[in-house]
Amino acid sequence: MENKNYDVIVIGSGPGGYVAAIRSAQLGLKTAIIEKSELGGICLNWGCIPTKALLESAHFYQKVKKAKDFGIEISSFNIRFDSIIQRSRKVAERMSKGVDYLMKKNHIDVFKGFGIFKDTRTIIIYKDQTLSEKITELKTYKTIIATGARPKSLPDIKIDNEFIIDYKKAMTLEKQPEKLLIIGAGAIGVEFADFYHSIGTSVSIVELMPQLLPNEDEEIAKILEQNFKKRGINVYTNAKVQNLKIDKDKIEVEIIDSKNHLQKDTFDKVLLSVGIIANTEKLNLNQVFVELVKDKIKVNRDYQTTNPDIYAIGDCINTPALAHVASHEGIRAAEHIYISLQKEQKVQTNLKIDYKPIDYNWIPFCTYCNPEIASIGLTEKKVKELGWEYKVGRFPYMALGRAHAGGEAEGLVKVIIGKKYHNILGIHIIGKNATEIISEGLVATYSELLAEDIAKIVHPHPTISEAIMEAFANSIDESINI
Repeated sequence: MENKNYDVIVIGSGPGGYVAAIRSAQLGLKTAIIEKSELGGICLNWGCIPTKALLESAHFYQKVKKAKDFGIEISSFNIRFDSIIQRSRKVAERMSKGVDYLMKKNHIDVFKGFGIFKDTRTIIIYKDQTLSEKITELKTYKTIIATGARPKSLPDIKIDNEFIIDYKKAMTLEKQPEKLLIIGAGAIGVEFADFYHSIGTSVSIVELMPQLLPNEDEEIAKILEQNFKKRGINVYTNAKVQNLKIDKDKIEVEIIDSKNHLQKDTFDKVLLSVGIIANTEKLNLNQVFVELVKDKIKVNRDYQTTNPDIYAIGDCINTPALAHVASHEGIRAAEHIYISLQKEQKVQTNLKIDYKPIDYNWIPFCTYCNPEIASIGLTEKKVKELGWEYKVGRFPYMALGRAHAGGEAEGLVKVIIGKKYHNILGIHIIGKNATEIISEGLVATYSELLAEDIAKIVHPHPTISEAIMEAFANSIDESINI
């Protein structure tokens, strides 16, 4: 049995884990990473990247259907569901190979298998989660847990991935379902509703809360709901699935709608998208005195667990379950480890680290349906609850020349600012390129710009990003184009 000693071992190679490993290696720390499946974790292989590939295919198909509006005649075109799935998988495989290249480039040792704690300084790697075949043991000063999370079932609705499927199965189905029910209207549910409806599946979506995307601004969510309904997606908000019965190859479902009326329907598949549960139960955390809060690992602001030599990041801790959040947590954890090892005189170099904790008040949230949705900061409802005085600025895509030129003029930029100082409180966007232009708002907030500053910055014309400038101008009563 081979033994190896490391400064840092990372368990899990998702967007948090592999980034943490790279940053550790950049700081001169001897680093290893343990991965039970494909490098890149859920995000690159089964989440962020392949789902966006599916959506790009669906949106391209919708664009082709409108070719005549752009003066282009296309005689015939068809959906090939298997080819769409294959393209998505190829994109994911390419990204996973990119992570493999980064591991080699940064001289990070990669171990395939399932890692658990023997003690604070020792990680045992087994072939798989059955823990029946031991591969090796590794020694480490510090460990970063980045084991992510998995889809959650409901007490009376269990994922079997034959009839009741999760997002992983939804992107690898062999046959396109004629009728699909989606339970849960968070980002994953909404994106799959958009994808499957766009390629011709009859889609219904059920959400327990009063709106689609419950964490988004109510006004933005309402625009999305109107868009979905106009397109023919059956939307049930303030609703729940009361009963579900599998009969032969169909699923009979009873839905209690917002008016407490019973709706009955039959579907080919049901996609359960009601949240996630952290992958923490098999790590042997009790052995190393790492505390959990329910399924999530308890950490401080530097991502140290209740065992200061063990860190945790990403979806297995209680922060927003987003790839970009996990990546930045991984960087911060690696940097804090380096600073700690400096103090313990375990490293030879003396690099200066500009270490700053993450400000979770300004995390960007993005949903890649059509129209796209992106937001930062507070919703209008939250500002009201806080009792703050505020002003709202709006700019519709209908007033954007670039949006009309692209044939996508549905959307809105909504900004919320403090009434007295005009400081930014929130930015909420629905429309073309929303997930791209939200970054301007992020830079503005971190630079402490006010509404006047953004309104007076010369933006290129014609662009979608002009809507940001125009919305802030509207918020201070200086609208030009509306």
